[in-house]
Amino acid sequence: MLVGLRPVIPTWVSYTVANGLTWFAVSMQVVGLRLVLRQPIPAKAMVFVVVLWLLVFEYFRLGLQNSHLRFGWALIFFAGAFAYIAYLARQIYKTYELRNAQVLAWMYTGGALVLCVRIMRIAFGYTEPDATAQGVDSFLVIFSGVLVSVMGSFAFVGVFIERSAKREMAAITERVRQEESFRLGEQVAQLERQRTLGMMSYSFAHEFSQPLTAILMDAYSAKETLAAEPHNSNALKEAIQGIETNANRTRELVDRIRNFIRPSQDAFEKINLKMLVQDVQHLLTHDIRKNHIKFEWDFEDEESVVMGDKVQLSQILLNVYRNAIQAMSHSQIRKIFVSVGKQGDRVVVRVRDTGPGLDESMRLNIGMPFVTTKSDGLGVGLSISQSIAEKHSGTLAITNAKDGGALVELNLPADNS
Repeated sequence: MLVGLRPVIPTWVSYTVANGLTWFAVSMQVVGLRLVLRQPIPAKAMVFVVVLWLLVFEYFRLGLQNSHLRFGWALIFFAGAFAYIAYLARQIYKTYELRNAQVLAWMYTGGALVLCVRIMRIAFGYTEPDATAQGVDSFLVIFSGVLVSVMGSFAFVGVFIERSAKREMAAITERVRQEESFRLGEQVAQLERQRTLGMMSYSFAHEFSQPLTAILMDAYSAKETLAAEPHNSNALKEAIQGIETNANRTRELVDRIRNFIRPSQDAFEKINLKMLVQDVQHLLTHDIRKNHIKFEWDFEDEESVVMGDKVQLSQILLNVYRNAIQAMSHSQIRKIFVSVGKQGDRVVVRVRDTGPGLDESMRLNIGMPFVTTKSDGLGVGLSISQSIAEKHSGTLAITNAKDGGALVELNLPADNS
């Protein structure tokens, strides 16, 4: 617009201001495209280039008063800038596959070619070095203006709109992938719990047999007492009390198994970790007796309450206990030390065994899915346990203890409400 008004406005406006604004617009497009490619240009550098170009332009226009140098200088730099923008657009298309970037590259390539034709016509004396020249040169000016100023600008804006849309689609895809991964992780954790209980079925059968045998014996004793004359009321009461006691033992064991195997629904509640670490131990009573394992407890006086899913946290502890028992199969001293205490606003559970600890080959890969030293293991127990800990805003780490054996540390945020 300023170039078109050249006959009626001051020359410093139609030359200096017009070219400065054009260069500023071109520079901003270069800056924007390089940002897409993560290749930012310092603002001071761009300002320096624009000011330097204007100073040289004004020197040719006012100092030398040479229209050919002035116009040639302007066209050469604009053609170079258009070609560079086309190059950046092609790089964006190759990197992000944005169709608008490809269109932008073609638009600015066309604009650069048109300016090159104009430069050649001036060099061979076919036209005057003026933006307002008539005829073919007028057509070239209008054509390059439409390509760059109109269609190129639409394509430039389209690059960022298309890029934003792709980012949104990628974010949605990632969110769906994470949700699906989480759902599958829950299913794997559930299957691992069921598999663990399947492997412990013999132990549970043994645990059930003791109270059930005692119930039968007490029932037989009660029957014999009732058949005797006269009835011994004290003996009958003892038999009934024994039946009640052993029935409760059986019910508690059934409840523990049922609570452990049920699908988790993320039922977060207040959990006393001192009680939980002992409750989970009862699920392994048979294995503990069979392998002559001794548990030693170290509980601080402070409350150790966390918010969490009881089933999932039980799964962590059961996996840790079972690993410790299996690790001590060839150890002379078989002890599991369990401590529960607070560290600031965190509750820390530490479980240490007297086994051989982790060997160097396993230490680096410990916790990775499907990595295991057990012939009957899937290698997902610790990986699932770590995922559960992270889900509870906590951590689960396993290292070698200073006094020997493996040390597992479960760190969870305390509930102080």
